[in-house]
Amino acid sequence: MVVEDLDEAIARERLGFNFGTLLAQSNALIITKARVQEQVALRVQEQVALVEARAKEEMALAGEKKKEEMTLLAQTFATRKIALNRELASLRHAETDLSKRLHDKGQEAVELQANILPLRMEKIKLEEEAEAMKARMARLEERATDQEVQLCRREAELTEQAAKFKEIEAELTEDVADAFASGFEDALEQVACAHPEIDLSLFSMSKQVVEVQIVPRSPPS
Repeated sequence: MVVEDLDEAIARERLGFNFGTLLAQSNALIITKARVQEQVALRVQEQVALVEARAKEEMALAGEKKKEEMTLLAQTFATRKIALNRELASLRHAETDLSKRLHDKGQEAVELQANILPLRMEKIKLEEEAEAMKARMARLEERATDQEVQLCRREAELTEQAAKFKEIEAELTEDVADAFASGFEDALEQVACAHPEIDLSLFSMSKQVVEVQIVPRSPPS
């Protein structure tokens, strides 16, 4: 009994010791955990502050860069705007010039339209005159052809008549020559009969009297 009580007392003492140890260890762990959490919270705050500082710095840099980009963009836009305004002014000037040219061309077209009608009437008149001239030329050509045919016929007739006249002329020349020769011979016979003492050998149809002399007749030139 005494032994059991002693063992129980020892067990209780050991249990109390272990419980106190565990309690101390638990408190130490709680304190350590609090410290660690505090350190972690501090580290987290530091990291957050560092991140925020970096973010602000980057935002400031980005803002400056963005500001520079906006300034450059504004300058580019202003330059482009000036160029576009110049181009627009040039286009407006070109449009004004084109409108003026179109107006002038329109006036020329109106004037041409006003002149077209008389020209068309003159063209129609000239075409009618040309047709009449063609008809007249056709009639003249027809008459010329008829006259040419008649002329050819007349030439043929004249050629035939000329040939006949030449034949008649040859015959008449021969008859005249024969009659002249016969008359000359008759005259010589009459002279010989009336004046037998005259030498008739001096007389010939091929001779002529020149300056009171009987000489040979000159051939015709």
